[in-house]
Amino acid sequence: MVGIVLVGLSACQKDLLDQVPTTQLSSDLFWKTTDDAIFAVNGVYEANRTTFDREYYFDGAGEFVHTRGTSNNQGTYNPGAIGSSGNFGFLWGDCYRTINRANYVLQNIGTLRANLRSESDQALMNRLVGEVRFLRALNYFRLIDLWGDVPYFGRRLNGNAEAYTLARTPRAVVKDSILADLSYAASVLPDNYTGDNLGRASKLAAWGFSGKVNLYWACWMKNQNNAGEAQKHYAAAAADFKKIIDKNIPLFRNGEPGPADNPNYWYLFQYFNEYDPEILFSVQFGGPLLNQGEEMQRDFGSRNTGNGQVWVAPTYRLVNRYQLTSTGDFAPSVVLSRNTTLANSATNPRSYVGRDYRMRATMLWDEQKMLRLTTDGLNVQDSITFRFGNRDGITFINYDGAPAGYIFRKWIRQTGGIGRSDGPQDMYLMRLPDVWLMYAEAVNELSGPTAELFGLLDKIRRRGNLPPLNQAKFSSKDEFFKAIEQERIVELVGEGHRFFDIRRWRKAEEIWPMPSGQVLYDSQGTRIRDEFVNAPIRDYQRYYQFQIPTGEIEVNSQIIQNEPWF
Repeated sequence: MVGIVLVGLSACQKDLLDQVPTTQLSSDLFWKTTDDAIFAVNGVYEANRTTFDREYYFDGAGEFVHTRGTSNNQGTYNPGAIGSSGNFGFLWGDCYRTINRANYVLQNIGTLRANLRSESDQALMNRLVGEVRFLRALNYFRLIDLWGDVPYFGRRLNGNAEAYTLARTPRAVVKDSILADLSYAASVLPDNYTGDNLGRASKLAAWGFSGKVNLYWACWMKNQNNAGEAQKHYAAAAADFKKIIDKNIPLFRNGEPGPADNPNYWYLFQYFNEYDPEILFSVQFGGPLLNQGEEMQRDFGSRNTGNGQVWVAPTYRLVNRYQLTSTGDFAPSVVLSRNTTLANSATNPRSYVGRDYRMRATMLWDEQKMLRLTTDGLNVQDSITFRFGNRDGITFINYDGAPAGYIFRKWIRQTGGIGRSDGPQDMYLMRLPDVWLMYAEAVNELSGPTAELFGLLDKIRRRGNLPPLNQAKFSSKDEFFKAIEQERIVELVGEGHRFFDIRRWRKAEEIWPMPSGQVLYDSQGTRIRDEFVNAPIRDYQRYYQFQIPTGEIEVNSQIIQNEPWF
């Protein structure tokens, strides 16, 4: 099994444990001090980063973002293609690499603990165990989300022979183990950290992901018409999220929108604000010159913003989701046209006046500007204009291979001194608005909208300078769910949530109805791609459940392929 093969500690064997801190040392020599334990736990974080480092590509498998493959050739994230391509085995291996490092560390911390005497050392070991179990839980959660039943093991395996005999564990059993890990983590982890420990898993993160696991399980059970199990887990999810809400953590800059031409929302996605209390857990990146950098400037950025390549770009469909600040209602859909003076044309800059402030913080349309960096990303130059169809790199932004008519502003640095593939920006896996919206979803499923829920959504909308929701309009459970979904779309775009929301809500067939699916066009009306056009039912099934890597099945007869891939 490629992802679950056990190896030793020599430098030439690295598939399963691949333990960066200890590859050159035997455990007899390494596991002697608390510093050794910290160093080994950092190796688990490093593996976890590989699993979640490019979450934003999953948005390409939704309807609001276009991706042109991935910049590191990991797979094709497009509606329909994500199911039919089946080339996501690397995620299976990434998850099990983190899990195996976690199990290795847990075993050795248990041995080290017996030799420690001080209460502070014992407390540190408890915290480190909590962090590792948290990271293990995240990776098992990703596995059951994408593949369903998966091999589960909570200890270090006794060689490849044992690994090759592991059968798939029922998803419900794995879910219970995930929740147990998160419960333990929440019991021993601090609320927050300072100094060099910033970014580590916290009690709040453990509560947040416990709530998320419960919420997803509730959705899955609802889809299976298991109302009792669904209600039980909606209630558990709400209870988990409420613990965070009761901490009264503020939104970034108190949720104020800031000026229309320079919204606060944009600054939240810059590396100098990555430890704001709103951000509950991130994948950590270090740069420059630490060999731990991210590539957001390459993936989101243009050639003018540090030699980017625009692998990820918003579409006109996202434009149509940004509401008017005057009324809070949707604006008329933009007209896809080359006519720059036509009323409501997608190429007419006036079509975008008066919208949710998060729109300007998130994306560029024709005649919008960004600062230009030198090609190495190190020096800031003057501002430059975006105009789809023009990309000479001197007068207009060179948006490289982005075909949709728009490019992102969110995540794109406007500071020099950092190379395009050596950035320090953390990838946010959970933010406070995500928690509020998941809590609202769980409570709404249990009892419908409440004054508390309206208050939470209105706080999120405030950062876009939108008016409060019309409570009479959204008084029913179904209508309030639409308000939740709307905020999840515009608040969390570019962070990798939409694909997973579509799947847990079982909405693919609604978004891309058979047999027509949808066709994506650019802002000028040119066809870009087909999405589930004339697709068979099996393509939808594959959207909801990934193919187990064939290499795993070839070496282990106990693992049976998922049915949509027979």
